[in-house]
Amino acid sequence: ALQDPKRILVIPDNQPGGIFIGASKFWAIRERYPNASLDLLAHNKKEFIAREIPFIDETILYNNFVLPIGSRRRDVIDRLSKRDYDLAFCFSNIEDFCPAYYCYKSGARVRIGFQSDEVAFFNIRVVPKTKATYEPDRLSLLLDILGIPESNEGVSWSVSEEGARKIRDRYLVGSMAGERFVGLDISTALGETPSTKQFLAIAKTAAKQPNTRVLIFFNYEERKEANQIKEALGPKALMFQNEDLPRLVVLLEACDRIIAGNTDIFHLAISMGRPVTGIFPQDQIPHWAPEAKGGIGIMDLDNLRARPEQEISH
Repeated sequence: ALQDPKRILVIPDNQPGGIFIGASKFWAIRERYPNASLDLLAHNKKEFIAREIPFIDETILYNNFVLPIGSRRRDVIDRLSKRDYDLAFCFSNIEDFCPAYYCYKSGARVRIGFQSDEVAFFNIRVVPKTKATYEPDRLSLLLDILGIPESNEGVSWSVSEEGARKIRDRYLVGSMAGERFVGLDISTALGETPSTKQFLAIAKTAAKQPNTRVLIFFNYEERKEANQIKEALGPKALMFQNEDLPRLVVLLEACDRIIAGNTDIFHLAISMGRPVTGIFPQDQIPHWAPEAKGGIGIMDLDNLRARPEQEISH
């Protein structure tokens, strides 16, 4: 199963940014086992991201559950078990029960994941470091234990020039020469997040800058808050629901800066090398935030509450 697997299952962390952070690890697995079928088990809300990964052979979707019962859960298990996996990597953290449970129920001969004292879903268990570890380094432990080298190329999130032009023409309505865009992501983030009032104050400050419009990114659950900001800014703001990855990539490319909490947008912007300011609670910074360099800025959420919003939007 380890030397020549025929089918491999990879399960990303279900936290925000899990697929974007894990994509380079998935690619390393693909390079190590080029002849194997590589499947991805992803949360249903991440389908629009998962379906855009070209080196994945099949994507299987699931929803979280409170109790392991119900027809939908059985349908996922049936699909997994029929694939007859040799090898499964579960990149999820040890507190997230559902991905680990599905990894176990997949029936893969070798199941690799992070140790939990409560359940033994894996037959190769990695003991995570007790000290807070930057998330990409934590995920690397699952590769290190099998001697799988990290890829030097990584994973590129990009759209063809022609495709990008069509997206810009369609969605950046009324763009003028020299116009600047500031991206503001109000998606639900891991941990504490700025309030709608704080997001609105940031958006207003950004919109006051010369020849600048704000692109508001949101999930379906935040549509009410996004509309409030849009109504306050009028034509100085455009709204985009996070449901189409190529569109997100092109719009983030158009932004001079992106402001986000610990969200998919933040980690996508990091992986694209875009200028981004992350707003994090202090205890999350060592785990999720890269070093503040190369256009990356990190602001403590507590400092945001005490400092003027201008310092972020600038």
